[in-house]
Amino acid sequence: MRTAQANSKRPSWSMLIVVLIWALMSLQGFDKLSRTSTVYGKVTEIGGAGVDSIDVLFTAVKLSGEEGLLRSATDKDGKYSGTVNVPKGYGTLHVAIPMGGNPKFTKVYRGYDIYINGRMSNNCCPVEIGGKTQYDFKLYR
Repeated sequence: MRTAQANSKRPSWSMLIVVLIWALMSLQGFDKLSRTSTVYGKVTEIGGAGVDSIDVLFTAVKLSGEEGLLRSATDKDGKYSGTVNVPKGYGTLHVAIPMGGNPKFTKVYRGYDIYINGRMSNNCCPVEIGGKTQYDFKLYR
């Protein structure tokens, strides 16, 4: 004669592991594959002083074109930030100081160096989609 305990099925370890992995991924947001991207940083002169009133442009890019998502101006200390939702179909988010329509930049400065998460970069201007990135610009005359 079998007992009730012997008749009940034990949960399969593989099923339990799958459920635990799914729960952890859901908590981390992997189930949504977020396209919300946050970029923040500072625009300074080479000497380190913050530069106010400089526009920073956030643009979604794909093979067939691009779409401007946000234009953010620096504050009195040179700081800026922005959060955008990159539309599906766009593979890259670019952040840059636009040459056109940015009178303070074009009248005073010739260009800039880029620092991504504190490290100098020669790769202008991609940003990780779905993440948070520090993007600093050092302007030179």
